[in-house]
Amino acid sequence: MRIGTISEFLNLKIIIIFILQFLIIVGSLGYKTWKERGDECIKCHSDMEKITKLGYPQFYVTDDMIKKETKHLNIKCQDCHLGNPRAKEPAKAHEGMLSIILVSEEGEKLKRIETYPYKLIPSGEDKIRNMLPQVEYDGKLHPHPQVRNVLWHDRDPITFNYDPTITKKTCGRSGCHPSEMKQFHTTIMATNLRQRTMKTWLDPYGPQN
Repeated sequence: MRIGTISEFLNLKIIIIFILQFLIIVGSLGYKTWKERGDECIKCHSDMEKITKLGYPQFYVTDDMIKKETKHLNIKCQDCHLGNPRAKEPAKAHEGMLSIILVSEEGEKLKRIETYPYKLIPSGEDKIRNMLPQVEYDGKLHPHPQVRNVLWHDRDPITFNYDPTITKKTCGRSGCHPSEMKQFHTTIMATNLRQRTMKTWLDPYGPQN
């Protein structure tokens, strides 16, 4: 086979194809970065007048508050909560966003906006249950009558079991804690695949059948 120069194998068609491929790759990566780096979350949630008007003053937060509380200087809201950081409409901005799961006494998922649309902060002396929603009557705090348990963002909303796909999109993403995620996924808690497929306790496939 004769060895020639690169120019002998190139023509206008091949050059155009290479340029188009390059533009598609760069454009896709650029769009992904642009979409993920939006800051509409902070613009809305740091505007006390606007968020009060929407009916959620308890969700007021500023960029300085996030840095102080998370101790992550360069973290964005969507890095942990997902959602659409470029959207300006609340419904679109919160689409696909993770949220805590409130579980009823019957083991059903409750709608937080209807059940307890407030901040969850530690209260009471019971360290096991001090993050559960509480209501005040007779001058004292009492457990919320509808809420049995609170599950966090890494749970499947149907089975209530740990969902590794959520961790890969959030805490375990590149640049965050991928090594910790990889280590956790070797533990018994993370690898209990059978339990993660259970939807109820009492069905034939459940642990209490």
